[in-house]
Amino acid sequence: MRMPRVHGTIKRRLLINFRVDPCVVQKLLPAPFQPKLHRGQAIAGICLIRLEGIRPRGFPRLAGLSSENAAHRIAVTWEDRHGAHEGVYIPRRDTG
Repeated sequence: MRMPRVHGTIKRRLLINFRVDPCVVQKLLPAPFQPKLHRGQAIAGICLIRLEGIRPRGFPRLAGLSSENAAHRIAVTWEDRHGAHEGVYIPRRDTG
């Protein structure tokens, strides 16, 4: 089944990062993730996004939906058979 294209507008995106004790963050991470450190501290944050006018292609903007979204993020590193990697682990998402 082919999914329809969806259109909308990112009205707002706010990324807030903060320092966290690496020992606290490690308890939240599954294997093989390790907290990415900056000056001895882990980096965590929240990304807040407001989407507006979300609708299938061809539908009028007034028919669209809006949502507030939050993604809780932790900067991580890990190794696998392809080598070392960096990325973001998202333990929780909220949508309203």
